[in-house]
Amino acid sequence: MRPYAITRRQLVLGAAAAGAISWPRAGAEAGEPLPLVAGTRVLEVNGRPASVYNLAPASGQRLRRFGQGERFTVRLENQLSEPTLVHWHGLTPPSAQDGTPDLSQPVLPPGKSYDYDFPLSRSGTFWMHSHYGFQRVKLLAAPLIVADDESARRDEQDVVMLLTDFAFREPEEIFAGLTGGHGGMAGMGHARMQHGAKAGMDPSPMGSMDHAAGAMATDINDIEFDAYLANDRTIEDPDIVRVEACGHVRLRIINAASATNFWIDLGTLTGALIAVDGDDVRPRSGTSAFPSPWRSASICG
Repeated sequence: MRPYAITRRQLVLGAAAAGAISWPRAGAEAGEPLPLVAGTRVLEVNGRPASVYNLAPASGQRLRRFGQGERFTVRLENQLSEPTLVHWHGLTPPSAQDGTPDLSQPVLPPGKSYDYDFPLSRSGTFWMHSHYGFQRVKLLAAPLIVADDESARRDEQDVVMLLTDFAFREPEEIFAGLTGGHGGMAGMGHARMQHGAKAGMDPSPMGSMDHAAGAMATDINDIEFDAYLANDRTIEDPDIVRVEACGHVRLRIINAASATNFWIDLGTLTGALIAVDGDDVRPRSGTSAFPSPWRSASICG
């Protein structure tokens, strides 16, 4: 396998047009919680069906845009056959609604629901994901965008990209191979792929591994994945987003991968890194070497 980077064409043309999708607003206007369902779905990857987890509104749409100053009034419904709990990454809820199992609140049993209600004081590119076991490895994650009034007035196309790594093997099998069955690094399947420093897998059992054990180089991925996905689509079979020539595109890039860092290459386009993990930063211009965990960028081509 080759060192992994997303090229300009793959990044701009291969991103799904998720930015145009939104949840219905009627529930929020009426003061009723918006239903968010943790369930399962079948995803086709490289021509093969795969059963993965799903985190989406009851309508089935994958993305809801909130506005800064709104209330996050959501009912999380567990339709899985196992407990779950969802963390609102980047938001600042009361501790009891943070979604960390047995720290902020108990896990949510199958068939049960939790209601969340707190103000959205921060705007930015965030995401929501399970904090229970290996569920995030099985794609129990979704974007969570909070827009401010200024971004709504800007003349730019807004595109959200949720990047994930994927394996047909069960995460328990992968973990057993990583630990050799005794928590060490024996039995590791060395992937022939360089990714830069690996993203952590906190707080699942994978996240508790001692990656410093042995003489492993930290720039080699220790898991051989079957595919890398942008909004559930492979690079070989992307959705297409039409963009205006020399227009501005805001790329809200979320690294939801379990063990992979991605590097963004804009090719001949010039981009500006304008936010990190939901927080504005002094813009950094360039065409490549944009590390991807929870970045936003605006480009003109």
